[in-house]
Amino acid sequence: MFKKLEENLFTIKKIYKDNVAGLLGSVVFLCFFGSCIPAKNLKYFSNLPDSSVVHLPEIEKPQAVIMPDDILEIKIAGANETTTALLNTYSTTPNSATSSSGGSGYLVDNNGDVEFPIIGKVRAAGLTKEEFKDRLKEKVAKYLKDPLVSVRFTNFRFTVLGEVKVPGSFLVPNEKVTVLEALGHSGDMTNYSRRTNVRVIRDSSGVREIGTLDFTNKNVFTSRYYYLERNDVVYVEAEKSKSQFEDFSRISTILATVASLIAITITILK
Repeated sequence: MFKKLEENLFTIKKIYKDNVAGLLGSVVFLCFFGSCIPAKNLKYFSNLPDSSVVHLPEIEKPQAVIMPDDILEIKIAGANETTTALLNTYSTTPNSATSSSGGSGYLVDNNGDVEFPIIGKVRAAGLTKEEFKDRLKEKVAKYLKDPLVSVRFTNFRFTVLGEVKVPGSFLVPNEKVTVLEALGHSGDMTNYSRRTNVRVIRDSSGVREIGTLDFTNKNVFTSRYYYLERNDVVYVEAEKSKSQFEDFSRISTILATVASLIAITITILK
């Protein structure tokens, strides 16, 4: 009778051991193959030549147009120090604002105007920096002889959404930002990002458009979307297989837990 009992216990242990081996094998298989992503899917600009220097064609940089809610850094210089100081006093205008770099600037109001001491409102929306500078210089020339005027943007805002490490909106003091720099601000794409179909959503003065970039192709460097415009949105899609990777991960966790419980049971039965 005792001999028969020992044989039954031996059979149970063998079944448990075989099941543990199978489960552990399944866990290893799922962890290895379920988390594997082809290296070619993670590589940027795979069609770039191997030469140390690659010459790319010139790309036209976008001419930024002033829009309502822009913050402009405006400096006016001239021979009359008193008038110059007054024209450069941001705090006296109701349209003063704080720029992304922490300094003061002139806010373009909802009507597209910038208000200054002495000279009043000056139309800015719809003009490039150079056009606005020339217009402002004409206004200032009534009060200053041979004035010098400089204008620059201080609020370049863009948004990166989707399958990136740190999605969000970013405000930088630069006047020019590339799509690569934008991805850098967001911590880069993840292993699950669909690099062949990155969208740039642009709303420039009411004209909406969506461009597509393939980051496995060197054509990104010559695309009209390589340089972002203010308020652009970069959207990175996730690979369709991401859900499969997540399912593999969940199944692997469950199998590992079951295998551990069986291993503990075998240890108790010894």
